[in-house]
Amino acid sequence: MPQIHTQALNLHALFELVRKKLSETTASYWTDLEIYNALNRGQQNIARKAKCLEKEVTVTTIDDTATYDLRVNGFSDIIDIAEDGVHFYMNGTTYQPLTFKTKKQLNMEFPGWQGVSASVPQYYYWNRATKTIGLYPKPNSTNAGAYLFINGYHFPKVLLGGLASSGTTSQIVFPAGSATVMYPNPVDDYYNNLYIEIQTGTGAGQKVKITDYTASTRTALATFTTAPDNTSYFGMVPEIPEEAHNLMYLFALGENWGKGGSRTTLGDYYRRQYYEELGVYIGEELESDDEDLIKDTYR
Repeated sequence: MPQIHTQALNLHALFELVRKKLSETTASYWTDLEIYNALNRGQQNIARKAKCLEKEVTVTTIDDTATYDLRVNGFSDIIDIAEDGVHFYMNGTTYQPLTFKTKKQLNMEFPGWQGVSASVPQYYYWNRATKTIGLYPKPNSTNAGAYLFINGYHFPKVLLGGLASSGTTSQIVFPAGSATVMYPNPVDDYYNNLYIEIQTGTGAGQKVKITDYTASTRTALATFTTAPDNTSYFGMVPEIPEEAHNLMYLFALGENWGKGGSRTTLGDYYRRQYYEELGVYIGEELESDDEDLIKDTYR
Protein backbone atom coordinates (compact mmCIF):
# COMPACT_ATOMS: atom_id res chain seq x y z
CA MET A 1 0.00 0.00 0.00
CA PRO A 2 1.15 3.60 -0.54
CA GLN A 3 2.83 5.40 2.32
CA ILE A 4 3.04 9.04 3.27
CA HIS A 5 6.71 9.96 3.26
CA THR A 6 8.77 10.29 6.45
CA GLN A 7 11.77 12.60 6.55
CA ALA A 8 13.06 11.13 3.28
CA LEU A 9 13.14 13.61 0.42
CA ASN A 10 12.37 12.46 -3.09
CA LEU A 11 14.23 13.86 -6.10
CA HIS A 12 11.46 16.26 -7.09
CA ALA A 13 11.16 17.60 -3.52
CA LEU A 14 14.91 18.27 -3.52
CA PHE A 15 14.58 19.86 -6.96
CA GLU A 16 11.93 22.27 -5.63
CA LEU A 17 14.10 23.19 -2.64
CA VAL A 18 17.00 24.02 -4.95
CA ARG A 19 14.80 26.11 -7.26
CA LYS A 20 13.43 28.03 -4.26
CA LYS A 21 16.94 28.79 -3.00
CA LEU A 22 17.98 29.89 -6.50
CA SER A 23 15.01 32.30 -6.48
CA GLU A 24 13.92 30.87 -9.83
CA THR A 25 10.78 28.77 -9.48
CA THR A 26 10.51 28.10 -13.21
CA ALA A 27 13.33 27.35 -15.62
CA SER A 28 15.19 30.34 -17.02
CA TYR A 29 18.90 30.72 -16.28
CA TRP A 30 19.00 27.20 -14.82
CA THR A 31 17.27 24.40 -16.71
CA ASP A 32 15.40 21.67 -14.87
CA LEU A 33 17.85 19.17 -16.30
CA GLU A 34 20.84 21.02 -14.80
CA ILE A 35 19.30 20.85 -11.34
CA TYR A 36 18.27 17.19 -11.57
CA ASN A 37 21.71 16.22 -12.88
CA ALA A 38 23.45 18.11 -10.08
CA LEU A 39 21.30 16.35 -7.47
CA ASN A 40 22.20 12.97 -8.94
CA ARG A 41 25.90 13.85 -9.01
CA GLY A 42 25.56 14.84 -5.37
CA GLN A 43 24.11 11.45 -4.48
CA GLN A 44 26.98 9.73 -6.31
CA ASN A 45 29.56 11.91 -4.55
CA ILE A 46 28.07 11.23 -1.12
CA ALA A 47 28.02 7.48 -1.71
CA ARG A 48 31.63 7.51 -2.91
CA LYS A 49 32.93 9.61 -0.02
CA ALA A 50 30.84 8.19 2.82
CA LYS A 51 30.70 4.59 1.57
CA CYS A 52 27.20 4.39 2.99
CA LEU A 53 25.72 1.80 0.60
CA GLU A 54 26.81 -1.82 1.00
CA LYS A 55 25.82 -5.14 -0.55
CA GLU A 56 27.11 -8.65 -1.15
CA VAL A 57 27.47 -10.45 -4.47
CA THR A 58 28.42 -14.03 -5.24
CA VAL A 59 30.96 -14.75 -7.98
CA THR A 60 31.21 -18.14 -9.61
CA THR A 61 34.85 -19.19 -9.67
CA ILE A 62 36.38 -21.15 -12.54
CA ASP A 63 38.96 -23.91 -12.37
CA ASP A 64 42.50 -22.57 -12.88
CA THR A 65 41.29 -18.95 -13.26
CA ALA A 66 42.73 -16.31 -10.95
CA THR A 67 41.05 -12.99 -11.88
CA TYR A 68 37.39 -11.97 -12.14
CA ASP A 69 35.90 -8.78 -13.57
CA LEU A 70 33.18 -7.60 -11.20
CA ARG A 71 31.63 -5.50 -13.97
CA VAL A 72 30.32 -8.73 -15.50
CA ASN A 73 29.83 -10.53 -12.21
CA GLY A 74 26.99 -8.57 -10.68
CA PHE A 75 28.96 -5.72 -9.13
CA SER A 76 29.40 -3.14 -11.89
CA ASP A 77 28.53 -0.31 -9.47
CA ILE A 78 31.19 -1.17 -6.89
CA ILE A 79 33.14 1.66 -5.26
CA ASP A 80 35.41 -0.43 -3.06
CA ILE A 81 35.54 -3.73 -1.21
CA ALA A 82 34.59 -3.52 2.46
CA GLU A 83 37.12 -4.43 5.11
CA ASP A 84 36.92 -8.16 5.77
CA GLY A 85 34.63 -8.17 2.76
CA VAL A 86 35.85 -11.25 0.84
CA HIS A 87 34.96 -14.79 1.85
CA PHE A 88 35.41 -18.11 0.11
CA TYR A 89 33.53 -21.39 0.42
CA MET A 90 36.66 -23.55 0.60
CA ASN A 91 36.33 -27.02 -0.87
CA GLY A 92 32.56 -26.53 -0.69
CA THR A 93 32.63 -27.16 3.05
CA THR A 94 34.05 -24.20 4.97
CA TYR A 95 33.13 -20.51 4.68
CA GLN A 96 36.29 -18.52 5.49
CA PRO A 97 37.58 -14.96 4.98
CA LEU A 98 40.36 -14.30 2.49
CA THR A 99 43.25 -12.01 3.43
CA PHE A 100 43.95 -8.95 1.29
CA LYS A 101 47.41 -8.63 -0.29
CA THR A 102 48.64 -6.17 -2.86
CA LYS A 103 50.45 -7.62 -5.86
CA LYS A 104 53.65 -6.10 -4.50
CA GLN A 105 53.17 -7.95 -1.23
CA LEU A 106 52.51 -11.19 -3.07
CA ASN A 107 55.67 -10.71 -5.14
CA MET A 108 57.73 -10.16 -2.00
CA GLU A 109 56.19 -12.86 0.17
CA PHE A 110 55.51 -15.53 -2.47
CA PRO A 111 58.02 -15.19 -5.35
CA GLY A 112 56.64 -16.82 -8.49
CA TRP A 113 53.15 -16.91 -7.01
CA GLN A 114 51.44 -16.42 -10.37
CA GLY A 115 52.81 -19.76 -11.57
CA VAL A 116 51.67 -21.75 -8.55
CA SER A 117 49.32 -24.62 -9.30
CA ALA A 118 45.59 -24.18 -8.70
CA SER A 119 44.54 -25.01 -5.18
CA VAL A 120 42.45 -23.52 -2.34
CA PRO A 121 42.41 -19.67 -2.41
CA GLN A 122 43.84 -18.01 0.69
CA TYR A 123 44.42 -14.39 -0.42
CA TYR A 124 42.82 -11.84 -2.72
CA TYR A 125 44.12 -8.76 -4.54
CA TRP A 126 41.96 -5.92 -5.84
CA ASN A 127 42.21 -3.43 -8.70
CA ARG A 128 39.76 -0.61 -8.02
CA ALA A 129 40.34 1.03 -11.42
CA THR A 130 39.45 -2.04 -13.49
CA LYS A 131 37.06 -3.51 -10.88
CA THR A 132 38.83 -6.87 -11.00
CA ILE A 133 39.54 -9.16 -8.07
CA GLY A 134 42.23 -11.84 -8.09
CA LEU A 135 42.68 -14.98 -6.01
CA TYR A 136 45.87 -16.66 -4.81
CA PRO A 137 46.22 -19.53 -5.16
CA LYS A 138 43.82 -19.68 -8.08
CA PRO A 139 40.98 -22.14 -7.47
CA ASN A 140 41.17 -25.75 -8.58
CA SER A 141 38.25 -27.89 -9.77
CA THR A 142 37.17 -28.61 -6.20
CA ASN A 143 36.82 -24.87 -5.61
CA ALA A 144 35.08 -23.98 -8.86
CA GLY A 145 31.50 -22.79 -8.44
CA ALA A 146 29.51 -20.12 -6.60
CA TYR A 147 32.15 -19.94 -3.90
CA LEU A 148 33.41 -16.35 -3.84
CA PHE A 149 31.41 -13.85 -1.74
CA ILE A 150 32.24 -10.15 -1.95
CA ASN A 151 30.84 -7.48 0.33
CA GLY A 152 31.46 -3.95 -0.91
CA TYR A 153 30.34 -0.36 -1.14
CA HIS A 154 28.42 0.67 -4.24
CA PHE A 155 27.09 3.68 -6.11
CA PRO A 156 23.36 4.46 -6.01
CA LYS A 157 21.16 4.36 -9.10
CA VAL A 158 20.60 7.55 -11.07
CA LEU A 159 17.20 8.83 -9.97
CA LEU A 160 14.38 10.14 -12.12
CA GLY A 161 11.95 12.95 -11.38
CA GLY A 162 9.51 15.19 -13.23
CA LEU A 163 6.00 15.19 -14.65
CA ALA A 164 4.42 11.81 -15.33
CA SER A 165 3.05 11.06 -18.80
CA SER A 166 0.20 8.96 -17.46
CA GLY A 167 -0.64 6.33 -14.88
CA THR A 168 -3.11 3.89 -13.37
CA THR A 169 -3.50 2.38 -9.92
CA SER A 170 -0.93 -0.24 -10.94
CA GLN A 171 1.66 1.73 -12.92
CA ILE A 172 3.20 5.07 -13.82
CA VAL A 173 4.57 6.06 -17.22
CA PHE A 174 7.61 8.31 -17.18
CA PRO A 175 8.18 11.26 -19.55
CA ALA A 176 10.02 10.53 -22.78
CA GLY A 177 12.97 12.80 -22.09
CA SER A 178 14.42 15.63 -24.16
CA ALA A 179 17.12 18.28 -24.12
CA THR A 180 15.45 19.77 -21.05
CA VAL A 181 13.75 16.71 -19.47
CA MET A 182 15.56 13.73 -17.92
CA TYR A 183 15.65 10.58 -20.05
CA PRO A 184 14.44 7.42 -18.29
CA ASN A 185 17.03 4.66 -18.06
CA PRO A 186 17.04 2.44 -21.19
CA VAL A 187 17.68 -0.78 -19.23
CA ASP A 188 14.81 -3.03 -18.14
CA ASP A 189 14.43 -3.45 -14.36
CA TYR A 190 16.83 -0.58 -13.64
CA TYR A 191 14.43 1.14 -11.21
CA ASN A 192 13.19 -2.06 -9.56
CA ASN A 193 12.90 -1.81 -5.75
CA LEU A 194 13.32 1.97 -5.68
CA TYR A 195 10.60 4.02 -4.00
CA ILE A 196 8.77 6.68 -5.96
CA GLU A 197 6.71 9.48 -4.46
CA ILE A 198 4.03 11.67 -6.01
CA GLN A 199 5.09 15.12 -4.87
CA THR A 200 2.30 17.32 -6.28
CA GLY A 201 -0.73 16.92 -8.54
CA THR A 202 -3.06 13.95 -8.68
CA GLY A 203 -2.18 11.35 -6.05
CA ALA A 204 0.19 13.63 -4.12
CA GLY A 205 1.64 12.17 -0.92
CA GLN A 206 1.81 8.55 -2.04
CA LYS A 207 5.13 6.75 -1.77
CA VAL A 208 5.24 3.29 -3.35
CA LYS A 209 7.83 0.69 -4.32
CA ILE A 210 8.60 0.00 -7.98
CA THR A 211 8.28 -3.73 -8.57
CA ASP A 212 9.13 -3.84 -12.27
CA TYR A 213 10.32 -1.48 -15.00
CA THR A 214 9.98 -1.82 -18.77
CA ALA A 215 12.34 0.53 -20.58
CA SER A 216 10.73 0.39 -24.03
CA THR A 217 7.46 1.81 -22.69
CA ARG A 218 9.00 3.81 -19.82
CA THR A 219 6.56 2.03 -17.50
CA ALA A 220 7.12 1.28 -13.82
CA LEU A 221 4.78 -1.08 -12.02
CA ALA A 222 3.70 0.07 -8.56
CA THR A 223 0.50 -0.02 -6.51
CA PHE A 224 -1.22 3.35 -6.05
CA THR A 225 -4.45 4.09 -4.18
CA THR A 226 -5.04 7.14 -6.38
CA ALA A 227 -3.87 6.74 -9.96
CA PRO A 228 -1.26 9.32 -11.05
CA ASP A 229 -1.85 11.16 -14.32
CA ASN A 230 -0.25 13.85 -16.48
CA THR A 231 -0.59 16.39 -13.65
CA SER A 232 1.44 14.28 -11.22
CA TYR A 233 4.96 15.43 -10.40
CA PHE A 234 7.00 12.52 -9.07
CA GLY A 235 10.44 11.90 -7.68
CA MET A 236 12.36 8.75 -6.82
CA VAL A 237 13.66 8.47 -3.26
CA PRO A 238 17.47 8.40 -2.96
CA GLU A 239 19.08 5.12 -1.94
CA ILE A 240 21.50 6.86 0.41
CA PRO A 241 20.33 7.19 4.06
CA GLU A 242 17.72 9.85 4.80
CA GLU A 243 20.19 11.76 6.97
CA ALA A 244 22.24 12.49 3.85
CA HIS A 245 19.43 13.70 1.58
CA ASN A 246 20.00 17.33 2.56
CA LEU A 247 23.61 16.99 1.41
CA MET A 248 22.37 16.41 -2.15
CA TYR A 249 20.59 19.77 -1.92
CA LEU A 250 23.78 21.55 -0.79
CA PHE A 251 25.84 19.88 -3.52
CA ALA A 252 23.36 20.95 -6.21
CA LEU A 253 23.32 24.53 -4.93
CA GLY A 254 27.11 24.65 -5.01
CA GLU A 255 27.17 23.46 -8.62
CA ASN A 256 24.31 25.62 -9.86
CA TRP A 257 25.23 28.86 -8.09
CA GLY A 258 28.70 28.39 -9.51
CA LYS A 259 27.41 28.37 -13.06
CA GLY A 260 29.09 31.68 -13.83
CA GLY A 261 29.68 35.36 -13.28
CA SER A 262 28.80 37.00 -9.98
CA ARG A 263 27.27 33.78 -8.64
CA THR A 264 30.60 32.04 -8.03
CA THR A 265 30.84 33.40 -4.46
CA LEU A 266 27.54 31.78 -3.55
CA GLY A 267 28.65 28.59 -5.26
CA ASP A 268 31.83 28.52 -3.17
CA TYR A 269 29.79 29.12 -0.01
CA TYR A 270 27.51 26.14 -0.61
CA ARG A 271 30.40 23.90 -1.67
CA ARG A 272 32.16 24.66 1.62
CA GLN A 273 28.95 23.99 3.54
CA TYR A 274 28.48 20.73 1.65
CA TYR A 275 31.94 19.41 2.49
CA GLU A 276 31.70 20.53 6.12
CA GLU A 277 28.39 18.74 6.61
CA LEU A 278 29.58 15.74 4.61
CA GLY A 279 32.51 15.45 7.03
CA VAL A 280 30.13 15.50 9.97
CA TYR A 281 27.93 12.88 8.32
CA ILE A 282 30.88 10.60 7.59
CA GLY A 283 32.01 10.95 11.19
CA GLU A 284 28.57 9.90 12.40
CA GLU A 285 28.44 6.94 10.01
CA LEU A 286 31.77 5.40 10.93
CA GLU A 287 32.78 3.87 14.23
CA SER A 288 35.46 5.84 16.04
CA ASP A 289 37.98 3.00 15.76
CA ASP A 290 37.69 2.70 11.96
CA GLU A 291 40.64 5.05 11.44
CA ASP A 292 41.88 3.38 8.25
CA LEU A 293 38.47 3.55 6.64
CA ILE A 294 38.10 7.21 7.60
CA LYS A 295 41.46 8.03 6.04
CA ASP A 296 40.61 6.17 2.84
CA THR A 297 37.30 8.03 2.59
CA TYR A 298 39.11 11.35 2.18
CA ARG A 299 41.63 10.21 -0.48
